[in-house]
Amino acid sequence: MKRFVYTLSEDKLGELLAERPLPLEILERKDDSVVIGSYEPLEGIEPCRVEEVPEDWKSWRESFGPVDVEDFVIMPPWKVPVFINPGMAFGTGLHPTTRLCVKLIKEYLEEGDSVLDVGTGSGILSIVAKKLGASRVLGIDVSEDAVRSCKENAGLNEVQIECRLARPSEIKDRFDLLVANLELPIFKEELDNMRHIFRRCAIFSGIYRREELEEFLDMLGSRGLSPDRILEEDDWFAIGIRNERD
Repeated sequence: MKRFVYTLSEDKLGELLAERPLPLEILERKDDSVVIGSYEPLEGIEPCRVEEVPEDWKSWRESFGPVDVEDFVIMPPWKVPVFINPGMAFGTGLHPTTRLCVKLIKEYLEEGDSVLDVGTGSGILSIVAKKLGASRVLGIDVSEDAVRSCKENAGLNEVQIECRLARPSEIKDRFDLLVANLELPIFKEELDNMRHIFRRCAIFSGIYRREELEEFLDMLGSRGLSPDRILEEDDWFAIGIRNERD
């Protein structure tokens, strides 16, 4: 497979993308220019070089991310957009714990699952769960601003999500999957309440550094829970649980 490499100004790249969507790989940004790779030649533009690359569709596909051009974001059709206006609530998808939770939601969520998002913030994890095929999604938070933001972002994404001012102790229903991106002191208060309201899986994140991880794993063990998966990014951890109890 051939990759055609070009160096273009931001303005020229914007003009190209305005004419038609192109599968481009951003290789480097420097000053006001962008080095891009294209898997087809760009008409009327001479490439800097032409490279032979392994014909590995998966890695080729994964290399295509969103491209920002002025007020536009150009993205390939296999990416699922999530629109977030964070307002006063935490959660834009930029924090490592949010990314870790998304990875585990993709792994654990089954089509038609019910999902409880504890500490929903801007609602991003609730929206992701709904877009991945969850049936019922409830996002709860102790902040009125967060609940308001969750409702607004659900509307932006045109998904049906319940957003409620509540604590885990106030939730009487049980859910197939529970996700909680919180902080260790909150887990110390609420873990006993959360362990009774998920049927099959739970995702806990917001754990920082090894010391907190060890303490949290001890908390799980004392409650008869053991980790199924532990993910780490930049000293932040997310823990996946598969519940053997019903």
